[in-house]
Amino acid sequence: MDSASPDSERKQSPQVGVVVVSHSKRLADGLALLASQMARDVLIVPAGGLDADPEDKGNPDGGGIGTSYDAIEAAVNKVVDAGLACAIFTDLGSATMTVEMVVDMLDDEPVRFIDAPLVEATVAGAVAAQQGQDLDGVEREARRAISAFESESAGDGDSAAAPGEDAASDSTKDDDANGGGYSRRVKVADKAGLHARPAAKLAEMAADSKEGILVNDADADSAMSLMGLGAECGEEVTVSGDRSEKALIDSIADAIAAGLDE
Repeated sequence: MDSASPDSERKQSPQVGVVVVSHSKRLADGLALLASQMARDVLIVPAGGLDADPEDKGNPDGGGIGTSYDAIEAAVNKVVDAGLACAIFTDLGSATMTVEMVVDMLDDEPVRFIDAPLVEATVAGAVAAQQGQDLDGVEREARRAISAFESESAGDGDSAAAPGEDAASDSTKDDDANGGGYSRRVKVADKAGLHARPAAKLAEMAADSKEGILVNDADADSAMSLMGLGAECGEEVTVSGDRSEKALIDSIADAIAAGLDE
């Protein structure tokens, strides 16, 4: 079905590119590839490992484990030269220190080091950039990815059980007692469940919401929160929000029921 297409077409082009910095070239390259699967239009540049020895082209870790000022600077310049703001994510230690030196030298450019756990922050930040958010929005979503998992752990899954308490057989419900809320219960169609790509596509659709839409207890505009649900194929989930956003809620519910993975 085509419910996702109109929302995708309305999105503005990404304003932010991403640089992934790691001590390991393979780690940076792999994470950039993962994030690109969820943020197809975002420029994501890996900068991992030390500078390679020109005579050792077969080394998968380039020049070895470590970080290179020149490689990081080149990656950042690639993003900036494309006319984009740049969000930089790192793993640890010297990578962070090297990035801070690069940022200090580019203080007139829209470049920002975002100090957050590498994998979750990179994925969440890239998805936010795909949604057309600015540098502040990318940083906010990168940090929000961690709080989403902390909230889930603290709640022990209690809030996720709420949709199942509704014994009604209908898949649609109006909740006038709750400020005119509206919800749809649908089964997850994707064989692998709400994993990376489906979650990213749903988050992109939900970014159009003004009031906020939930899938079970997860914010629908956060791919990391949706992935954190662990919703498997055939499992029922509830898409809910304000009655004024019925059309968007229906589009998201229909997309889940039809399947989003390609």
